[in-house]
Amino acid sequence: MKKQVGVLLVLIGIMLSLPINGHAEEEKSYYLEGMTVTAQKVEQNIQKIPGTVEAYTDLELDERVINNFSEFVEYVPNVFLRKNSIDQAIVIRGVSSFAGSLYSTAGFYVDGVNYPIHQMQDLDFWDIERIEVLKGPQGTLYGRNSESGVINIVTKKPNFDLSAKLYTQLGAYDAHGGEPIARGGFAVNVPVIDNKLAMKFSGQRDYSSGWMENEYNGDHALKTNQLGGRFTTLFTPTQDLEFTAIIEQRKKDNGVGVYRYIEGPNKTKRNTLNWNGANENRVNAGAQVLKVNYDAGNFDIASVSAHHLFHQRYANDADMSPADWGDSGGKNRIKILSQELRFSSKPGEDRLFDWLGGFYGYLEDVKTRYEAAGYTHKTTQDNSGAAAFGQGTWNITRKWHLTGGLRVDWLGLDGKKDLTGYGAKDTFSEYHSYTELLPTASLAYDITDDILSYAKISKGYLAGGYDYSTAKEADQFYFKPEYSWNYELGLKTNLFDKSLIANVALFYITIRDKQVAQMEPTAGDLERRRIVNAAKARSYGAELDLQWIPIAGLTINGGVGYLNSRLKDWKTEGADAFDYDNKVTPGSPEWSYTAGGTYRWESGFLIGADVVGVSSFYTDTKNDSKVDGRTLVNTRVGYEGENFDIIFWVKNLFDKKYNENEWAWGPGSTIAQQGAPRSMGVSLTYNF
Repeated sequence: MKKQVGVLLVLIGIMLSLPINGHAEEEKSYYLEGMTVTAQKVEQNIQKIPGTVEAYTDLELDERVINNFSEFVEYVPNVFLRKNSIDQAIVIRGVSSFAGSLYSTAGFYVDGVNYPIHQMQDLDFWDIERIEVLKGPQGTLYGRNSESGVINIVTKKPNFDLSAKLYTQLGAYDAHGGEPIARGGFAVNVPVIDNKLAMKFSGQRDYSSGWMENEYNGDHALKTNQLGGRFTTLFTPTQDLEFTAIIEQRKKDNGVGVYRYIEGPNKTKRNTLNWNGANENRVNAGAQVLKVNYDAGNFDIASVSAHHLFHQRYANDADMSPADWGDSGGKNRIKILSQELRFSSKPGEDRLFDWLGGFYGYLEDVKTRYEAAGYTHKTTQDNSGAAAFGQGTWNITRKWHLTGGLRVDWLGLDGKKDLTGYGAKDTFSEYHSYTELLPTASLAYDITDDILSYAKISKGYLAGGYDYSTAKEADQFYFKPEYSWNYELGLKTNLFDKSLIANVALFYITIRDKQVAQMEPTAGDLERRRIVNAAKARSYGAELDLQWIPIAGLTINGGVGYLNSRLKDWKTEGADAFDYDNKVTPGSPEWSYTAGGTYRWESGFLIGADVVGVSSFYTDTKNDSKVDGRTLVNTRVGYEGENFDIIFWVKNLFDKKYNENEWAWGPGSTIAQQGAPRSMGVSLTYNF
């Protein structure tokens, strides 16, 4: 690996020795324009949206070799992943769900289709158009479980030009002499009828040995073996009508060996663990989507119909050591049918009123089976929901814009659990329904054509639900919703002849009826817990997002987030008496940051680097387990030709040792989820 790093440094030296005139001697004709996004269900310039929205294009993802959602989050301040072996809980601005929750506080959408549970959100990327990150509650337009924000992923549509792309990525982790990384894929765009019908086929295979080795049997504990494909059809029978049909399938057969002891008698070296039990995470998921857009003359109509089926089977060594405690694991099966119908005004300038309205409904069949500590929890949830929503902007003058919106959101929850263990069997079931009103309002002022200021208030909520994994009594089964309000002030600017975009946001969030996992140990069950709406929470902070082109050829990006997120008014009694007031919410680093840039020569050569990092954070509500912060450096050099691209990359250049998660496990023992060591490789792309 040291020789490989040396080769990379030689390449960097060659890049730096190239002449830089050409770009530098040109007149200053370069500029930045705000990206067009669909964060608010219609096409808008991101710099004109009164709220915090960040967007990343396919070019930015490809250049940085960002292959999946987990890697992507590293580049977004105040967005964090509370990682686990089989799921990744999204934390935006300190707002997250309790440990072991099935549903996320952040909405997660792919091509307008909701992926509601954590396990569905661990996605590999291929043929992506852009990713949009909306921070703060998005209840008016997205409804339940968008309490902290929304991740909106848009895949590439077909067009009417014949084209194809082949790509591969080969590399290795700096562990055990080099553990291989291999990824390959394709995208083929085929026009069938000129300006009427086009199809696109894309797919990707992803394989890696991972960086964790099992001392017990010599296996690759964190292997990756994933396969995905997508078939998209675009049909435009008239100029006013467009149909887009998407069929997607994903499969994975991965290891879950991420945990090792860093203290205690079972302590292992970096990049190794010692398990004698199960280690699997198998997923088979598919989605079918039909999108219809119709130009009705004075307004537009959009429809999104979707079916999503997700199967997962997972298991791991319960004690994560050579001891014989057995295995834990389970199965998830989620089936979702959804329909959204929207009506919106035509985009354009000098309009007195812009509006959007619509209806949304879904049916959700969730079956889970969880086995641990001698118990089997088999839970069925039949959820259904319906909503009507509307949002309008009154352009009071050319500079003042008042926006208001409201969603009426109805949810029905029908849950049943069959619990078996230690020769006993019990069944309990409940039905609950409720209706929520989710408003938003903002006032924006255009200081100039390139500077927008705004104030915004919005409400979000995390739906109630059922404890599928630990509830052993009927009164532990159901928990109620939690609610949040977000207050935000922001400034969006495009300065210095549009060479610098600088956006600033200040926010304050209050949460009531906070869902928390409350331990209630008894002599017969020391791990007994209940999900209760016992706490409040508040978060406040600030964010800065920068894009800058100081000279032709050089693009600089950066962002920093400050966060103070605390639990409030939660105190327990009994065997686990504890005062949680003012404890930091789990997965909420005080600082998160990214800074980097890329320089491109006219010849096609490029060089770039990024620094990403977070400060220390807690992993538990008592703040007993604290993980040190980290700063990672990722670099790249390459060449972009007319048809051929090559990029040499290194991630975690200085092989920083860090953990994603830590917690105490018995007297004198600590378990950690180790972060990835240095990896490096080459990416090749051919377009024709």
